[in-house]
Amino acid sequence: MSRMIGFDRPLRLDWLDATAGVSRETEDIEQIRNYLHAYLAENYPNYTARRKTITVLTRVWSRIPESDRPHRVRAFALLPGLNQADRIWLHWGMCILAYPFFRDVVRTVGYSLRYYGSFSKQEIIQRMSETWGERATIPRAVQRVVESLNDWGVIRGEQMGRYGCAPPLTTSSKDAEIWLLKVALCANPTDSLPADQVHTLPEVFAFSFSLSIPDILESGEFEVSQIGNGRLALRCSEKKSRT
Repeated sequence: MSRMIGFDRPLRLDWLDATAGVSRETEDIEQIRNYLHAYLAENYPNYTARRKTITVLTRVWSRIPESDRPHRVRAFALLPGLNQADRIWLHWGMCILAYPFFRDVVRTVGYSLRYYGSFSKQEIIQRMSETWGERATIPRAVQRVVESLNDWGVIRGEQMGRYGCAPPLTTSSKDAEIWLLKVALCANPTDSLPADQVHTLPEVFAFSFSLSIPDILESGEFEVSQIGNGRLALRCSEKKSRT
C-alpha cells in the first residue's frame, strides 16, 4: 500500500493555533470541526475547500494515533506558556509526526539549504518523486508545503524561482526546544543519533537551538548510550516504526 501524502493544503499558523487551542479543550471531533468551520469561514467561503483544510489541520492536532498522544500531552502543557511567535515550535513538531511527507519535504529543504544555500520547488518535487514514487499529487503537495513554510516566515523567495533560508527561529523556552528535538528524533527513520548532532537534523532547519549537551542529557527525555570515543547517542524512548 502506498504511503499517504495527506498534507495537500497550505496551512497558516493562526489556523494551527486555533486547532491546537480547541483540541486542548475537547476531544469531540465534531465540536472541533464545527469550531474550525466557523473560524475559517471568511478565508474559505466554499464548504468543500474549507472541509479539506480542516481535515489536514485535525490530523495535526486532533486525529492523532495513540502512540503520539504523549507528545501531544506535553505540547498541550507547554502551549499556554508560549507566546504566539514561539508556538511554531509545537506546530512544526506535530506536523512532522502527523505527516511523513511533510517531514521528508522539510528534511529535503533543510539539506538543500545547508549544502546549496537555496532550492527551487522543482528540485524538491524531483527528490520527493524519487523517494515517494512518481505520483500526480506530489507537485501540488510540495507546492502546499512550500507555501506554508513561506507563510510561516522560515524561508523567503529569491530570484529565478528559488528560495533561501530566513533567519532561524529562537525561543527562550528550553522546554520547547527539548520537546521539538525529541519529536524530531522520534519521527526520524534513524534509530539513534549522536548527541552532538541531534539539533542539526535537517528537518528542524528553521530553528536555532540554545541547548548544550548537558541540557539535553539532564532533560531525562532521551535514552542515552555510548558509541565510542567518549561520544553519546540519543534515542527516543517512544520510538516506533514510521512510514
